[in-house]
Amino acid sequence: MKEMTLNPLPALTWNWLRMNKASFLEEAELEAKSANLETSALPEGAAFTSGKDLKAQEAAAPKSPARIEGALGKDFDALLDQNSSQGQEAAALLELKDGFNSASPLFVRANLEDGAASFKRLFVKAGDNVEATVIIEWTSEKSAKGLNAFQTKIAAGSNSRLKVATVQLLGSGFVQLNDIGCEAGENSSIEIAQLELGADKIFQGIKSALASARSCFVHNAAYCLDGQRELDMNFVAEQTGRETKSLMNVYGTLKDGAKKTYRGTIDFKRGCAASVGNETEETLLLSPEVVNKSIPLILCDEEDVQGEHGATIGRLDEDLLFYMKTRGLPLEEAQKMMARSKIARVAALIGDGQEAQKALDFFDQSMEDGGQE
Repeated sequence: MKEMTLNPLPALTWNWLRMNKASFLEEAELEAKSANLETSALPEGAAFTSGKDLKAQEAAAPKSPARIEGALGKDFDALLDQNSSQGQEAAALLELKDGFNSASPLFVRANLEDGAASFKRLFVKAGDNVEATVIIEWTSEKSAKGLNAFQTKIAAGSNSRLKVATVQLLGSGFVQLNDIGCEAGENSSIEIAQLELGADKIFQGIKSALASARSCFVHNAAYCLDGQRELDMNFVAEQTGRETKSLMNVYGTLKDGAKKTYRGTIDFKRGCAASVGNETEETLLLSPEVVNKSIPLILCDEEDVQGEHGATIGRLDEDLLFYMKTRGLPLEEAQKMMARSKIARVAALIGDGQEAQKALDFFDQSMEDGGQE
């Protein structure tokens, strides 16, 4: 087994907080076998390719998303590089040409095998004046175990509107390593919606680079953890261009003995005058045994900026509980309803009704079964 450092903060905090980074012990006994990525029928102007040498080709290409940094860190990049060099077809490219516009979402799906370790990179390259929604979905058998190491690099040209949703519906024994790096061009926006509903341990990282004027990044994530499940998050909005905007929202529920760590950083770099950044976190605690850690940061090297962060962390409101009980709703059902509302809030942003319902059905079934085992 090999220990890796994941989700390092852009700026260190007090060591005694033990939140500057996360540690992960790689499962050596799993069989290295990357899942095949399947796409929906692509309209004209969109193309999907994959191959062992794709990362090297993209690294040398102009305006390639391959050069964009993620948030999980250098050890995670090295893990993907190592498994790519061992012969896996570990990279794929979804390219959207200039002017591409699709009202229907584009799907990239992967079904993972029990006992396998999958290592994949997906590059999403959107040209200028693009409007599109991309949905990435991971599934497996309900009780399957394994490792899903997945990295998505997203580049959007000027005057584009790109939405990307990731929906994780993996089995109860999986470890999910989900890394995203994105960069929006001038007058462009990238919106990301994330649902982490399966797996036992989840490491989630996003880094957005807003280097172009009037670029925008919006991120919404939701989760519900029960049993002894763990979630470690690291979200970074790096704003360098003038009049850039970032908005990050996280909605979650913790019950039983679940553990969650949230790192959220808005980094105002010199030159980003007239920029705005906002991050919020809502965490519902349903057990005294849960472990909840949150560290919102605002780093500032520019004067003319506005940055805000806030967190709402606590139990169900007593007045709300009383109201529900008077309507004949048991405590357990009231808790499920509130947890589901957080999932539904982000599911509505996916951009496809059937996929949103699939995610909600997965959540409902998990609650009926008593959650992840």
